[in-house]
Amino acid sequence: MKHQSPKKKKGCLPLFGAGALGVMLLAAGSLYTPYPIELAKLLVGAPENPKPTSPSTKKTDTQEKPQPAPEPVVAPVVETAAPWRPDNTFTMPDIVLPPFPPALPEKVESGTFEHVNELGAGINMRSGVEFKPGTTASSDRKAKDAYQVHMSLSLRQPHAANGEELKQANPKLPGVLNRYDALMQNAQVSPWFHALYLHKQNRIRKNAATLDRLLDRHNFYDTDTILQISAPDTGRKVLWMQADMDVVSDGSDGDRLPRMSDKVMKSDYYQPSTSYRWRKVGKTPNPLLAKWEERLEKLKKDKKSSKDAIEHARTVVADLKLFSFLLAEYDPFIVIPLTFKEGKDDTYRPQPGDYAAVVVDNRVFPALVGDYGPKFKTGEASLRLSKLVNPRATSYARAVSHLGVSYIIFPGSKEEKNGPPDYARLNSRVQELLNEIGGLGPEAQFQTVEDQLKPQQ
Repeated sequence: MKHQSPKKKKGCLPLFGAGALGVMLLAAGSLYTPYPIELAKLLVGAPENPKPTSPSTKKTDTQEKPQPAPEPVVAPVVETAAPWRPDNTFTMPDIVLPPFPPALPEKVESGTFEHVNELGAGINMRSGVEFKPGTTASSDRKAKDAYQVHMSLSLRQPHAANGEELKQANPKLPGVLNRYDALMQNAQVSPWFHALYLHKQNRIRKNAATLDRLLDRHNFYDTDTILQISAPDTGRKVLWMQADMDVVSDGSDGDRLPRMSDKVMKSDYYQPSTSYRWRKVGKTPNPLLAKWEERLEKLKKDKKSSKDAIEHARTVVADLKLFSFLLAEYDPFIVIPLTFKEGKDDTYRPQPGDYAAVVVDNRVFPALVGDYGPKFKTGEASLRLSKLVNPRATSYARAVSHLGVSYIIFPGSKEEKNGPPDYARLNSRVQELLNEIGGLGPEAQFQTVEDQLKPQQ
């Protein structure tokens, strides 16, 4: 048998290979030290001051003279330093453990909790929640009284202000009317005041029962008083309303204003008619007639339209063809509640077309009773009158927020025949009626109103 030499073990490196590897590792590690050059010299044994290389002795084609030997290069003296070592001490941020979860409740306590909050409508709401012990969720879900709301409103019902209390709303009233004190001595609270607040109550009761929008604080307390007064010397009857002044912008008249603004023409809420009206004089059609005729046709074609909506549109179209109306933007008029339609035999009952004097501070404005409004609200005036009182008033901003406006209405003073406002007659007639109740005082400022639609001459 042939002698077989033993096999070399795999993975073994010759001795010189191991040494070379060690040198390489040391060299690589030295790169991270501040003195890599000096360390490398020590490892390979290089002299600190190497000998200069002697010039070559080989001759060339052109014999050169021997050059003097260069001066030896002296290496700079380097101070030895301790070799770099990693820092064995270091810091770590503190470990913050989350709080240990609290113990779960073993029982849910029942009880009553209350909260008071002021709502946007000026209503202070006191809400209370009461938790009572029940049965299982599956059983309580089926019981109607397990999850229910008990709602209770508390409102103060105001009484009608008398003459002395009206001075709080407008201290200048005694200086505006000569016979103010005498008028107030004979004043009686009008039944319409109680009827007005009864309508307010009924509206709140109905809306509260259905969780509908409630009458807000401003509109509930919008009327300080309604008094019926008979002048002691002349017997002239007066219906006195003390309220604020909101703005209305209704009405149309093709004879006086054949074209209206784009804002009015595009509005779906603008009302083209007023309660005070008269037969058309000219042949110019009402500017809103075509729009309402189009609306009527759409309602007829829409299967979802109600009969009331169709009938209302048909009535408006017929009225626009026959009548002209006041224009809130140009005519000074006031609005009275629909409640005033009740009691037809009452001699204090006003109606559209009657004259009125509107007192704000010491200023007195002539006006007409022009329209009926909601049964539960007073204190509304046309945009023209509102701007005369307060130039900042708009269709969306009331002229007067406090109850300092006196609406002095003269029942039975309307002209025999309805027609467009005669401004000369309006200014003079209101002053005559004021004289019948004692006249204006020395502090009063009567505001004459001009006709803005009168043709220019």
